[in-house]
Amino acid sequence: MRANQVEWLRLTTQKNISWLIAGRTHVNTASELACCNFLISSVDCIFISNNIENERMLQEEILLRDEKDITGNEKWDWFEPAQLARRIEKYAATSRVVMDLELESVLLTLRSCVDVEDLPELRELGTLTTEAMEEAAMAVNKGDSEYQIAGKLAYHCWERELEPIVNLIAVDERAYVRRHPLPTPKRLEQYAMLVVCTRKNGLIASATRSLHFGAIPQELQARHQAAAEIDAKIMHLSRPGITLGSIFNRLKEFYHEAGYPEEFRLHHQGGLTGYATREKLATHGESFVVQANQVYAWNPSIAGAKSEDTLFVGVSENEILTPSKQFPMKEFQLEGLTWRRPAILQRQA
Repeated sequence: MRANQVEWLRLTTQKNISWLIAGRTHVNTASELACCNFLISSVDCIFISNNIENERMLQEEILLRDEKDITGNEKWDWFEPAQLARRIEKYAATSRVVMDLELESVLLTLRSCVDVEDLPELRELGTLTTEAMEEAAMAVNKGDSEYQIAGKLAYHCWERELEPIVNLIAVDERAYVRRHPLPTPKRLEQYAMLVVCTRKNGLIASATRSLHFGAIPQELQARHQAAAEIDAKIMHLSRPGITLGSIFNRLKEFYHEAGYPEEFRLHHQGGLTGYATREKLATHGESFVVQANQVYAWNPSIAGAKSEDTLFVGVSENEILTPSKQFPMKEFQLEGLTWRRPAILQRQA
């Protein structure tokens, strides 16, 4: 704030307030705006919410490290929205209040770097996400609808106190034609792809797993092998100092080497994650620089196949936060390092 000559900063979005308080800030998961605001100066941290959310947020979501963390609590009546502006004017009547969206590039850099003390929480999120995903995959039955599969995936997430904010399911030929397959009534015959982004206290982890009943067709195996190898190469490349634009250029080369040169055009390839499912995508010319202690989720896909997990970029090495526990694995050797990627799980026909 000092660097940008900001006297008062108003935080309004879920991702920024969750980062600030290490808690949930939504009622509606589809809303980017939080259910409360924070007004921050060099000395004050004022919590502002309507009367519906005030007590709940203070008692259940705001994890205070020190009783002085919040210097003021302002409540307004939900049926008189003009009160909100008056609560803000109480503190900043003579000063310009800067909205968090105006400082998004600065806040993105701050919130996307994981504090060392938060790494155990991030690892637990990854482990629980893997467990939920793979337990759901084991529970899938032939004849299940995509809705039913999504329900099983959601159940295993909620059972572990995870919010399944992205829950995509594609079965059989639909996996070849839909890159963002919202569930439908279509019923599983042989092949299913499950995609999830889970969230806990604002932090997000992503993973994709695929399963097939009976012998896996050779063409599908080849496509999945290629996607997994591209994924391994991108994970290996994601080191501090490289730009997302450079990664994008290299991943196009990886697709060409795999024999699928045009597939990158059909779906985004992933990128920086953290408090949004994707904070920054790898695109042509993107100048954003990978830094240590950031989290990435790459998702290279070839029609019918996708490889996706959540990656922590460490100071000395990278770490997969959602490592598979129950799926067969493929191994790829890159500059002396072994990268293990989930294969398609073959279920008994």
